[in-house]
Amino acid sequence: MLNVGVIGFGGLGHVHAAAYAKRTDVSLVSVADNDPERLNGKAIELNLGPGQSFDMRNVHTYPGADEMFAVEKLDLVSICLPTDLHAACAIQALKRGVHVLCEKPMSRTLREADALVATQACSGRLLMVAQCLRFWPCYERVVAAHRSGEFGRLLMLSMRRISASPGSGGARTWFLDGARSGGCLLDMHIHDTDFVNYLLGMPEAVVATGRTHVTGAIDNSFTQYVFPDGPVVMAESSWSYGGRFCMAFAAIFEKATLEMGYRDNDLHLLRPGQAPEKIQLPGVSAYEQEIGYLIDCIKAGATPDRCLPASTRETMRIAMAEERSALAGGRRVKL
Repeated sequence: MLNVGVIGFGGLGHVHAAAYAKRTDVSLVSVADNDPERLNGKAIELNLGPGQSFDMRNVHTYPGADEMFAVEKLDLVSICLPTDLHAACAIQALKRGVHVLCEKPMSRTLREADALVATQACSGRLLMVAQCLRFWPCYERVVAAHRSGEFGRLLMLSMRRISASPGSGGARTWFLDGARSGGCLLDMHIHDTDFVNYLLGMPEAVVATGRTHVTGAIDNSFTQYVFPDGPVVMAESSWSYGGRFCMAFAAIFEKATLEMGYRDNDLHLLRPGQAPEKIQLPGVSAYEQEIGYLIDCIKAGATPDRCLPASTRETMRIAMAEERSALAGGRRVKL
């Protein structure tokens, strides 16, 4: 039985806690948050929809990570704090001998990411960054098709991730401070940046155009990832749309296209001259998948090579290059 804590009990903190609570091989013993109102377990809405309340009766609560670590003997912590606090808290946990699941992005800057990777390498503990698209069933299907070659070569990958701004309901949140969140590019668009890295590796260069809107950082962007001998790859993101959150992709192979989000939220297989075919996927949560994967690695004494710190560090490097390109008016930035 692994003793687990959650640091930061906003929307994703609730998601992590609920995933742990479903397992019989871990015990969620503690939660920390500096907002006492969050420690009552009331539901918090996410861009994916309404959250769920959480039963706190058997969970110890603390105002911060320091207080939690001073009392609890933990095997694993989920870090669900604001982005600019991720690296420092993860480093603290690793130095205390605790395994870490850190929400994305792994840090606010590449220098912080490097410090976190270096600390993990010396700690004897595991670190995994929760880049959840690596565990999302419809994205996993694209990875499987690309690696197997069942539809031929991948010719083009187009992705879209849009929503209203986090403060559109009138609340002033840390997301709206670009110095803390990195704006839409680093908070939300990085999902697609990470998927490009996971699927295809490091591009030769990026060309990004972008504008700020609500945070002072890049909140609207369009990126081309340059793979000279590979597919055409592009991604759009925005925190300036009204209405509900939307994510979509089209992966165009030589013999078929996998598409999600443009006609509905199902995954479709499109073949020339045939009607779209809905693909049945496992009804599993990507968040529960990634948490379960890390727990299994800890119990087996194995490295979580599906989501290595060095790999998610490279995702940060790509995202930072996108930011430089956008700030320079679309200049090509080599990687």
